[in-house]
This record gives sequence, structure tokens and C-alpha cells, in this order.
Amino acid sequence: MKTLGELSSLLRQAKDRLALPVVSMSRESGLTAVTIRGVLAGKSDPRLSTLMTIAEQLGLEVMLLPKAMAASIAAKPPAEEEIQSLVAAALARQGDKP
Repeated sequence: MKTLGELSSLLRQAKDRLALPVVSMSRESGLTAVTIRGVLAGKSDPRLSTLMTIAEQLGLEVMLLPKAMAASIAAKPPAEEEIQSLVAAALARQGDKP
């Protein structure tokens, strides 16, 4: 994702998939409906904390990835089973740390 438009499009898609009204998002998050609508429309450049709050409402996580990893994910979305195995492997690695 390289533009604010791409970001807002992804957020709108998640919101639409959940059929989540902006008013509900506002009530639950403490953000104003105007702020949420501006971010979803791509008309405002949100602070990181605002983006994280909206992402949380939509069941998303804000992450920073190395560009090479992001490019490979964009090229081929992983299957759900592949994601689950990657998560399991990461959790196992965390369990191995002292």
C-alpha cells in the first residue's frame, strides 16, 4: 500500500464487509464520526493513533513490514492454512525464547 487512497479503500472494504455503521464505530472508539468518515473517504491524513483505533474497530492490525515481504504478500495472497501455519510457527518461536 503506497497511497492514502489505497489505505482508505482497504479500510472501507473492511467496514463494508462487517456492515459496521460509522456511528457505532464512533461510539465504541471515542473518535468522532467526522474523523472516521474523513479517513474512510481518504480526505484526511490520520494520525497513527487514529489509524490504529479505526483498524482495531475493523478487526485489523497496523503493521510495518520490510518492502520485500510486502511485495511478496501483494503478489500472492497466502491461503488461510498458510497463514495459520506461519502464526503457529511464530508462536512456537516465541515459546522457545527464555
